[in-house]
Amino acid sequence: MTTQPPPAADLFVPEQDAPGVETPLVEALTDLGLTVRVRAVPVRRSLELLILVTLPLHAFLGSLGGKLAEDAYRKFKEAVRRTPAPRPVALQDTDTGVRVLLTRDLDDEAYRQLRALDLTLVRGTLRYDTAGRAWRLVEDAAG
Repeated sequence: MTTQPPPAADLFVPEQDAPGVETPLVEALTDLGLTVRVRAVPVRRSLELLILVTLPLHAFLGSLGGKLAEDAYRKFKEAVRRTPAPRPVALQDTDTGVRVLLTRDLDDEAYRQLRALDLTLVRGTLRYDTAGRAWRLVEDAAG
């Protein structure tokens, strides 16, 4: 029986970021079972100032949910908190293009809700509304 290779994730960071800013996120994603490739990208406009991770999102959220009480989950959450403010970490599904914006202020309830969402019904980008305590679609800034 052949073993499956770990799922891959591409982590795109703005090239003007300080070297190593992505290290906590790379370590956290690796601890969650992903093989991570880091790529620096030029910033063409201010809207691109985010850290983008492309991965099989549904599988990732399923594995994340199983680790809510473990160190790997806490390490991932801490890595998101340590990203340069006010930049979110965007998780983008490699198959559907659905994007989830993870901000520094997300609590465990936000992550639980995210795991429970049926992302097959979503088209676009989700951001957590802290006032409404729910995930919401955001309008595409490009139009």
